[in-house]
Amino acid sequence: MTISVAVSGASGYAGGEVLRLLAGHPDVTIGAITAHSNAGSRLGELQPHLHGLASRILEDTTVE
Repeated sequence: MTISVAVSGASGYAGGEVLRLLAGHPDVTIGAITAHSNAGSRLGELQPHLHGLASRILEDTTVE
């Protein structure tokens, strides 16, 4: 069973660590990746160690 997850605050230290752990999990698919002040940036610019997710664009964190 695969679980789809979203990570909010992905540009910060904790968000980067959560993404690192989830990226290596065989039963997880990473969905939305958000960051408030860094929305629109490529994840690889802020978290260069996340090679497999580097091209993903950070979405704005909203209440929806």
